[in-house]
Amino acid sequence: MSLHFQYLGQGLSSQKTMELLQKHCSSNNHNKIADFGVVFDELLEQQKYKELIGQTLDIINLSQDKTLLQPIYSAIQYWMTKLEVKEQQVTVDLFLKHIEQINEDAIFKTKIVAQLFNTLSSSQLSQNLFLKLLEFAKRWNTQQLIISPIISNIKEFLNLWTLSGAEVLKILNAIQDLIDPQDQQYVLQISEYILRNINTSQEQYIKTFINFQNTNQSFLKLCEITQCQNYQVIEKTQVAQLIKLVLSGDLSGVQTYLEKEADYFKSINLNSKQYLNQTRIAKFIQLSGQKQSYTYQEIAEALNIKLEEVEIWVIHAIQSQNVSAQIDQSQQRIFILDNFKKLLTKEDWQNLHNKLSSLLTKLKNVQTQ
Repeated sequence: MSLHFQYLGQGLSSQKTMELLQKHCSSNNHNKIADFGVVFDELLEQQKYKELIGQTLDIINLSQDKTLLQPIYSAIQYWMTKLEVKEQQVTVDLFLKHIEQINEDAIFKTKIVAQLFNTLSSSQLSQNLFLKLLEFAKRWNTQQLIISPIISNIKEFLNLWTLSGAEVLKILNAIQDLIDPQDQQYVLQISEYILRNINTSQEQYIKTFINFQNTNQSFLKLCEITQCQNYQVIEKTQVAQLIKLVLSGDLSGVQTYLEKEADYFKSINLNSKQYLNQTRIAKFIQLSGQKQSYTYQEIAEALNIKLEEVEIWVIHAIQSQNVSAQIDQSQQRIFILDNFKKLLTKEDWQNLHNKLSSLLTKLKNVQTQ
């Protein structure tokens, strides 16, 4: 899994390495570079990569501008792939310590660590190296450099490792720590991934669900999340009972239940107004399956809203992608064009199952006649 930072190479010849070092180091250090050149090929030929990496990092320190030595850093990363796990760990620690200490800009340092992760993404060290990259990015304030490719490929990153639910949450929490609170889309993507894919405790699920709902304004997303298998962990909670009332379009029921459980919902930071609003959308979708048209007054009364708010609520319902309707301002009327229930409740699935079972029974009877 790539972080979109180019990995520049494999091995470098001693000639190319020496040219780079001599070009970008003070002439006072050319003798040291020449001495290094004498042993470079020998170490490479004997596959003594650990010693080669250590000596190369030492000689890199002679350069005042290490950004010009990126091919050498890439070669070091390539040599690491040739090492056994224990030696690989030693050289990675040495390499990261070197990167931390060099006096270069944070963006360059972040790119080098990201390249190292790319190079060793299939090694046993990759999980800890990934967490180290997140830690550095946060410390160096370079989150924006890596957050987009990580979020866009979150499933692929997590599939690199065999993880327990707790380990996945640890990584996701580390990623969330990088996200600017203003980047709500990233927050939503992480929260939705947890709700859909991660087995968590009831308390953790409710916390994530509420945070997701407080940011998310989509009725469609609310419906989708309730259809996920992981949602079952909160089925017997007050939150699930509220959502059931919301999706049924029961405005009075939602209002009553919000008042009854006011203290609890306040303690989990639940936004009562948002759930009332989503209940209105569910109510309109429910109405759309009963008649072909409604007056503005009928919609206003059913949704308990002002007459001048009818059009905006119809638009909200259309945006849920469960209903299609046309607003006729001249007649003050809403025409239902289509009702396409995209997300089925358990009761809907049971009814569909019963109908299919009945149809199959009839077909079998016909075949035996």
